[in-house]
Amino acid sequence: MHPATERVPPPAQRLFAHLPRADQRRWAGVYLRGLLTTQGKKSLRRIAASVTPSPTAPQSLQQFVNDSAWPWRPVRAELARWVAEHTAPHAWTLAPVVIPKRGALSAGVHRRFVPAVGRTVNCQLAVGAFLSGDLGDLSVDWRLYLPRRWTEDAALRHQARIPEVTGHATATELCLALADRLARTTPEMPPVVVHTDGHIDAAAVIEGLDARGLDWIVALPDTLPLAPAPVTDPHPADTTGAHTVPEPADDLLRRHARPSVTTPLAPGRPRFGTLRVHLPAHHRPALLVGVWTTPRPRPDRVWLTNLPPAWQSRALAVIGSATAARVGVAEAELGLHDFAGRSYPGWHRHATLVSVASAHRRLGHEVCLAPGGG
Repeated sequence: MHPATERVPPPAQRLFAHLPRADQRRWAGVYLRGLLTTQGKKSLRRIAASVTPSPTAPQSLQQFVNDSAWPWRPVRAELARWVAEHTAPHAWTLAPVVIPKRGALSAGVHRRFVPAVGRTVNCQLAVGAFLSGDLGDLSVDWRLYLPRRWTEDAALRHQARIPEVTGHATATELCLALADRLARTTPEMPPVVVHTDGHIDAAAVIEGLDARGLDWIVALPDTLPLAPAPVTDPHPADTTGAHTVPEPADDLLRRHARPSVTTPLAPGRPRFGTLRVHLPAHHRPALLVGVWTTPRPRPDRVWLTNLPPAWQSRALAVIGSATAARVGVAEAELGLHDFAGRSYPGWHRHATLVSVASAHRRLGHEVCLAPGGG
């Protein structure tokens, strides 16, 4: 074994401590350092070459990620705890991440229309859980979307080594499953922010989060119909009277929150318009929030939250910092999209190692070396 493979980075010492074999812990360290130091595409061969001259390292890394049966969920649970110890979370963010693919053999690959690019692409779809705080969005958990053909075709299941207990679930169901797992891992849950981005059903995820008793802030399609909540003491920002006919969310904001965007926008700072509405399919009130970054009448993004009026400033602060375009960017730079293996377990192990690398980079080497932090 080359000496480079013996030096396990401090985060790996803690996060991979449960791995049963010493060689697994060593290769976790090699993979982690390779993700952090390899320039460009993070193939197994390039990861190995950036860390060790051993000619057998690529094969060993392939074995470690794809075939060595180590569980990834305990690593992610410990990662969530470790990250929370070093940065106070303002929110837990759940977001879909599209991973473009050229072939058709990677687990879960399918063709999907992606609103962000305006076309249909060949891809995998993952749903990630991110701890969002002063250091940005740090991924701590993942679910991989499997279309029905991947769960109902025995040959495809065998090819991708999909566990028997893993069946088809919608992106919305994967999102709620991640919320359940975060609730089990985290003693005190901050608000759950959901980027739907055309892949997650906003109304269904709101219903699921509300049923779980969680505080939530969900991005809406601007056409989602909502009914204004009657107000007894209206002010100019939300004068709706007794009008309760559902209307598209952006129309409601454009007509009733216009005073919040009539003044010139400060450079680089969003403006907000708010309106009390009823939850979809419920009579409980929620706060509809429009975000403007330009002077145009319609909002750039629309959000809905169940945070009470006393927490409105907190909700706006979280919404103001929630940027869908940046979620998953750090993980993509560290190789999330570069996994060339075809197996479902291999993808999950690779994604786990990418998340560990992202936390290592974002938290800083001095934090990773702190006593008790490794």
